[in-house]
Amino acid sequence: MVRVAIVGIGGYGWGLVQVIRRVAEAAGCRLVAAADARLAAFPERADELSAAGVELFGDALAMFDALRGRCDAVYIATGIPSHAPLAIAAAQAGYHVHLEKPPAATVQEVDRMLEVFRAAGRFCLVGFQALHGRDIRFVKERVVSGRLGRVKTLACHAGWPRTRAYYERTEWAGRLRVGEAWVLDGPAMNALAHQVTNMLFLASPEPGRLATPTSVRAELYAAGPIESHDTAAIEICTAEGPTAYFLASHCTEGSFGPVIELEAEGDRVAWSMRDGATIRYADGSRETCEAPGDAAREAMVANFVEAVRAGDGSRLRCPLAQTRRFVLALDGAHESSGRIHRVDRACCHRLDAGTAEARTVVDGLDERIRSAAERRCLLSDLPDAPSWAAASQPFDLGGYGAFPQRFRIS
Repeated sequence: MVRVAIVGIGGYGWGLVQVIRRVAEAAGCRLVAAADARLAAFPERADELSAAGVELFGDALAMFDALRGRCDAVYIATGIPSHAPLAIAAAQAGYHVHLEKPPAATVQEVDRMLEVFRAAGRFCLVGFQALHGRDIRFVKERVVSGRLGRVKTLACHAGWPRTRAYYERTEWAGRLRVGEAWVLDGPAMNALAHQVTNMLFLASPEPGRLATPTSVRAELYAAGPIESHDTAAIEICTAEGPTAYFLASHCTEGSFGPVIELEAEGDRVAWSMRDGATIRYADGSRETCEAPGDAAREAMVANFVEAVRAGDGSRLRCPLAQTRRFVLALDGAHESSGRIHRVDRACCHRLDAGTAEARTVVDGLDERIRSAAERRCLLSDLPDAPSWAAASQPFDLGGYGAFPQRFRIS
C-alpha cells in the first residue's frame, strides 16, 4: 500500500483529496496525512479527514519531518510561489512528489528542483492532468504512429471570464511576484496552462515528450485591475517544426473554449475540453474520442501511485523534466512581450461593478481571439488590430537559463 500525504486542502487540494479517495482501493494507496497553514479556515474538512484517520498538520515542513518512514509520497496542491520551496523540501526529506501545475514560474526554479530530485533519488510528477486524458492521448498516439501527417500548426483559443472574487481568493492571484518570488499568474501560466502543455505535447512526434520551444513571440496584456496578464497572444516555434498559437483572455464578453485546432499534412484535429477530439483525415475518414471528464485526474493519480510503488520515475506520464519546456515557453513569452501592456480603459467596460462578480470586458475581444486563432497570428497581426495592440519581436530561447532578461515590471 502506497502511503501518501497532501499539502493544501483548500480549493484544488480538496478536489484532489476526493480523487485520491476514489482511486485508493484500485490504485493501492492510502491518504495518511494532510497539512495546511490555514487548517482553522476549514474546520469541516479537518474534522472529516481526522475522522478518517488522516493525521493533520498546520505546517508542511513539520509534516515532512514527522512522517519520515511512515509515508512514501507527497501531493503539493498549493499556490505557485510555494511550489519550488515545498517540492525541494519534500524531496530532501525523502518523498516522491506530485506537484500542482505550473511547476514554477521560472526555469531556474525548475532546474534547481531537478537538481535536488536527482541528488535525493526521488522523482516528481507535475499535475497537467489533461496529458492523462484518453482524448489527448488518442491524438498523441496518431501523431507518434504517423497516422496523422506531419504536424504543421496548432492553435488554442479560449475566453474564460474571471471576476473580482477570483483575484481576491489568494494573495498571488493576478500578481507578477510576491515578495522575492516570481508568480507570473495569468491565463497562459495558470488557468489555461493545460492547453499550452497540450499543444507542446501534440507538437512532438516522440512518445511521452513535449516539443522543445526555440523562440517565442508574445503579447501580454492587462485590462483588469491586476499587475499580471489577463489576455495573452503567444506564438511558440519548436525544434520539432510545428508552431503553436495561444490566444486567450479572462476579459472576454462570453465564455468559450478552450479549443485546440491542429493542422497536419492534409489532416485536421479539433479538440475541446467539453467534446473531446475529432480527427478528419485527408482521405475522408474520421475518428473521434470523447472527453474524459474527471477520469483524467483519476488516471493521473493512479499513474503517480504506480510509479511510486515501482520506484520507477520513467513510468510518469508528465515528469518534471518535460514540463520545463512549458515554463521555458512562458518565460520566453514574458521576455518577448517585455512588460505587461495595459489595454486602454476607453476600450473596456465593467460588468457588475461594486460586487464580487465585477469583471472587465475588452470591447470586441471575443471575435478578435477567434480570428487570430483561425489566421494563426497574434492580435497585433490582425487586419483590424485593436488600437491597444503592442507588437513584439521573437525572443530566442537558445541557451536560456534564467528569468528575467528583458522583462520588466512597469
